[in-house]
Amino acid sequence: MTKEKYYHFCELCVKGLFPVSMVLCSAMLIVAIAHVVMRYVFNDALTWSEEFLRFSMVWFTLVSAAVLHQKKGHVGIVIFRDMFPDRLRNFCLRVIPFLAVIATASVTFNGILLLFRTYRQLTPALGISVAIPYAAIPTGFFFMTLFGIGHILEISLGETLPERERVS
Repeated sequence: MTKEKYYHFCELCVKGLFPVSMVLCSAMLIVAIAHVVMRYVFNDALTWSEEFLRFSMVWFTLVSAAVLHQKKGHVGIVIFRDMFPDRLRNFCLRVIPFLAVIATASVTFNGILLLFRTYRQLTPALGISVAIPYAAIPTGFFFMTLFGIGHILEISLGETLPERERVS
């Protein structure tokens, strides 16, 4: 697979993940409004809404974090990086993506193990397998790993070493 095809594949993944995060956000908004209306207008709370909102928030967070990871939108502490001498700064810029891929791949692997340990358990209110909300962990971190590999390709090919940040 060429680097262009890999980058295109990552872009397709983001084009699929972004709408998923928007649907999750919209569903959370609708369920939260319905919960408030049922509780305070009809004096009869929904029994499943809090659990649904909790699980949806986890999925939304991890899917959105994967999208941000691909766009390099996560907050970084650039002030310290830019204080380093050029050789150390360039070393850090080249090593950190490798460490990030190792970390995200490790979380993906352990998240899959978690699914195998918990798939028989049911949630109290929704009555679904605990593996469904827990699947957000390996899913989100799997995509972060894929996108991190793309970042390694960019840096190893010398395409995108960031400039020093300028403080105004």
